[in-house]
Amino acid sequence: MAWFRRRTPETPAPTEAAAPAASQELVPMVSGQSLERTERALKMLATQSAQLHGHVVQLEHRVDALSDALLDRMDVPSNGDLLEARMHSARVAAELSRLEVNLAARLDAVRDELRAVQGRDAAIDLRELTPNDTGWTPAR
Repeated sequence: MAWFRRRTPETPAPTEAAAPAASQELVPMVSGQSLERTERALKMLATQSAQLHGHVVQLEHRVDALSDALLDRMDVPSNGDLLEARMHSARVAAELSRLEVNLAARLDAVRDELRAVQGRDAAIDLRELTPNDTGWTPAR
């Protein structure tokens, strides 16, 4: 395909030393056969562009789905999280056991003091002496 400069009637033919004027533009000189080839090439490029756009859209959707799946997977507790929760509950249970033993020892000491003061060997009910500030009342 050859490219020629279109001349306006008032402009003379350009010389090689002269720069093109602003009124001049490049115009392709095409024949019927090359025009058909150009049209086919443009249609082919448009079709391939549309296909590429479709593939890019599919890839975007796949990336979005993968990122959503990864974010959902991050919310699930891991084995380390479960182990940490079990260790915490074991520590809490151990502390409660220790407190229960301490309270039982204190209650025994109070019972022994009350028996010594009252001079009886019978069982002593401490429920009347227990404060109810927690709102919990023992079963009678």
